[in-house]
Order: sequence, then C-alpha cells, then structure tokens
Amino acid sequence: MGGGNYNVDVAERFRESTTEDTIFRSQGLSAREKCDPSLNIKGKIRECCDSLEHPNTTPIVVVMDFTSSRGDDAKVIFAKAPMFFGQMKMRNYVPDPEICWMGIGDATCDKAPLQVAQFESDNKLDDELAKMWLEGGGGGTGQESYELAAYAIVKKMKLDAVTKRNKKALVFFLIDEGFYPVISKSQVKKVFGDDLSADIPSEQIFAELNNMADVFVIYPKKSWQERKADIDVEMRERLEQAGGRFRDVDIRASLRWDTYDDLDLHVVCPGGEVWYANKKCSNGELDVDRNAGGPQTRKPVENIRWAKGEAPKGRYKVFVQNYAFHEDERNPIPFLVELEVNGKIQKFEGVSASKKENGSRSNITAFEFNYDPAERQISSDESDLYKGYDDALIKAQWANVIPADNILEIDDPKVIIDVMLGAVAINSGSSLDGYLVDMEGRGQTARRREETTAALSGLADKANTVKVDVGKRLPKITTKKKTSKIKRL
Repeated sequence: MGGGNYNVDVAERFRESTTEDTIFRSQGLSAREKCDPSLNIKGKIRECCDSLEHPNTTPIVVVMDFTSSRGDDAKVIFAKAPMFFGQMKMRNYVPDPEICWMGIGDATCDKAPLQVAQFESDNKLDDELAKMWLEGGGGGTGQESYELAAYAIVKKMKLDAVTKRNKKALVFFLIDEGFYPVISKSQVKKVFGDDLSADIPSEQIFAELNNMADVFVIYPKKSWQERKADIDVEMRERLEQAGGRFRDVDIRASLRWDTYDDLDLHVVCPGGEVWYANKKCSNGELDVDRNAGGPQTRKPVENIRWAKGEAPKGRYKVFVQNYAFHEDERNPIPFLVELEVNGKIQKFEGVSASKKENGSRSNITAFEFNYDPAERQISSDESDLYKGYDDALIKAQWANVIPADNILEIDDPKVIIDVMLGAVAINSGSSLDGYLVDMEGRGQTARRREETTAALSGLADKANTVKVDVGKRLPKITTKKKTSKIKRL
C-alpha cells in the first residue's frame, strides 16, 4: 500500500469535524462490537513497497495497547498523528515514511487480540486509525499479546526497505505490561491462519524482529498499585454503574461477558447456594443480575459478595451457567470471572456454551477454595499477587528482548508522540539537542521538553549525542523560522 502525500490541513479539518470522542466513544471505548474486517490480518500480508514516487520507503509500525489500561493512548495518537507524520517529512528525519497502525489485546480472552492496518503515507492514515476498535478488554494477568504483534511484523509483512535495501524498519510498542513467554500455536492458527508444529518461544520471534527493525518501547511509569487499579477498572465500572458492591468485602465473585445472552453466576457456600433463585444466603448476596429476563446490554455483569466481616468459614465453589441465549445466533460465550478473597484477586477466563448447551449441562467451575475469617487482614505480600505488574519485572522482561536504552519511560501519556518522534530523529542521526530545538520551534513547552529529554537521554547517550542538561536554558533557533502548516497539538 502507501503512496500519495499527507496533507496536514486536510488532517486538521478532519479532526475539527470528527473528534476522537466521536470515533472512540462510549466511555472511552469504541462503539463497535467487533474488529473491522479490513484490519483482520488472518490470511493477509501487509506491504510497504518502494515506488518511483517513493523509492526509499521507511516502514514504521506503531503497536498500541487497546486493553482497558492503555486504550486512551489511541486518542493521543489520533490527535497528534498529523504532527508526527508532518514533522518527519518536514524535518527529513527519515525518507518516505509509511506507517502501519496496529492494535493489540489479550488473545486469551479478547475478541480482537490483533488489528493490523495497511501501510499508508497519505491521509488514508486517518481512515485506518479511525477503523480501530478499542475493545477495552485484557486478561488481568500483567501480560498482553505483544508477542503476536511481533509475529505479525516478522511473518506477515513485506518490507522492501528490509529485503531490498538492508535498511531496518522502526517499531514502537506502547505498553504497560509484559508479553506472554510463548507464542501459542493455537492462537497463531486462530489469528493468522498459520499451522505451527509447536509453540514458539517469544524471545525467538523478538530476536527475528530485532534483525529487521529498530524496536522501541514507550513505557509509562506506574506503581504496581496503579497497575492493579487498571486491571480492575472494567469490572469495577460495570459493577458500580449497575449498583453492585465492589469494595469492602470478604469475598466477591464477579462475572462479565460481552453479549446479550444470560449467563448466571453461582456460589455454593457453607450454608447453601447464592444464585438468581436464592439471592441471599449465609450473609452473601447476588446484588447484580444483568440480562435476566431478556437482552439488556452487551456489557453485562453479575456480582455475588459477602461484606467485610460477614463471610462464614468453610468451603466455597464458584461456577458459571448459561441460562439462556438472547443473541440471534447461538455462539460460544467468552466470559471472565474475578474472585476477590480478603483483598486478593484472581481471574478465570472461560467459554460458556461451546457446544451450544445451556442449563446445568453448561456449568463451568471457575474456583473452589476454603475460607477462614482469621485471614481477613490483607497479607503483607499482597504485591506478590500482582507481580506481573511490577515495574522492575516488566522492564526486565522487555530488556531481555530489546536494548534497554530503547525502553523509553514517560510520566505523561501526552508526551508519547514527542518521544516517538525524538526516537526517530535520534535513530536517524540527529542529536537530542537538535531535536529539542525543533520541539521549541513548534511551540512545545519547557515542561514538555524536559519530559522528552528524560525519556530520550539514554537513547541519546547510546547514539553518542549530546545529553542536554534540562536545568539549563535550551538552545534557541538562530535561523529564520519557516512558515509551517503544522499546528501545535
């Protein structure tokens, strides 16, 4: 694909008439309910080919996390795409840039774990970005399917720069979690249609990716407590909007799925069973029961909980039943159960009605456990439960597959494009000092330049460029400023 030229004025008018809230609506998530067919990579190849008009293409892949924790990054990309592309062209950071947008989720539970746009170099970039579905899922394990994005680039892209001119592509991962250590052959079959003889270690595919691309990670600084809040956000929002109790509980079993069908949550407890026909038992209560009696929402939730201090000692069993189909077609129903016991949270992903069954024949057990009221205090090692979200562990995993200096840490998501653009400039031979001058020339604040400097200093040092002291006055542009159509965003 590709070809043509990007018109910044057209792009700006598009944003004035079609804001990110219009495209990415419904509480920050897209109103779509499935992946756009054109973004489905199964059985397809994405191409970045040289031409007479563009003989030296530079393929750039931007991999965005569309799970609940990072979905809003797409809005930043949407807002600043004209500046990103326009500055690359105007400053000649790289020749003939062509961009492929890619969205990832979690292949263990999401409907659209991978969305891959065409490579474009004109205003079709906006069209491709606007097709993206911000599913807002994620598995709650501290991992997302970034390794599938790496597989797509290595195995499903034809890049003339790489194969004909021995020039590396540029790849940016916008992440806040780790990747799965193994590329599942079953997931590869489902997402790409490829038949593998065995699973592939993720390190192997990243090694292949590094041979063909300079790979960067844009990584927001967060504590594990903040990441814990991120993974709980979708369940919490659904529950609280429906009037369910999320906080201050001994035990909470919450179920969510994404169809009109009526799944039921059951908890067998020491004194009986809590379910839709017996909503209160042994101090436990079913306080949310969506899609009961007919279709109500495609973002349903159910909740059974014991308030803090009220759960009795004994054995518990949590299971899910498909009570009734409400969709026009009877399809398998993916679901997520979140179990909280004394402040510790576990996740279970399952698929109900895989053989179109309902009633007791569809029962799927999610958890069985013994509860002791003496353990009500949250243990001091609560962070162990969320070790997948630990900042140091996440960075260490990525540093094992890409150069550590290519992990670019940021505080404010609004600086994403500035950091990406700076990485492009430095990787192509510009100095950090010179890039900061360019930032000042397009009206970026001193604070924004400081944040960008902090993110790029390691990369600049590696490239033997001058590390700017952010405490000093930044250099001024001494040449006459040229009129630019690039607006400050």
